[in-house]
Amino acid sequence: MLRFALIGCGRIAKKHAEILGEKQLKNASLSAVCDIREERAKYYGEKYGVPWFSDMHVMMNTIGNQIDVVTVLTESGSHAAHTLELAPYGKHIIVEKPMALTLDDADAMIAACD
Repeated sequence: MLRFALIGCGRIAKKHAEILGEKQLKNASLSAVCDIREERAKYYGEKYGVPWFSDMHVMMNTIGNQIDVVTVLTESGSHAAHTLELAPYGKHIIVEKPMALTLDDADAMIAACD
């Protein structure tokens, strides 16, 4: 079972949370949600019965051992920064499109995750 955490609970998070939270994928589940807007994280956390956070570092330091994959669903301009901050935790990272806004950012993301 792969345990997913969502970073960013905006529009696209609805679909990710639904698929993972309702166990529509075999061997995948929602394990946590995070958004800097506390009310968004709380909404999905309570809806799917998972821990919710307003700080991704607090989430990773608190329950990182219960997370296999982190899905970055934040605004496009933040994907690179969030991926670079998450890479040291050693989890698999999925990034909603676009991966990055510049080739340099994409290269930095790949290097950090390698």
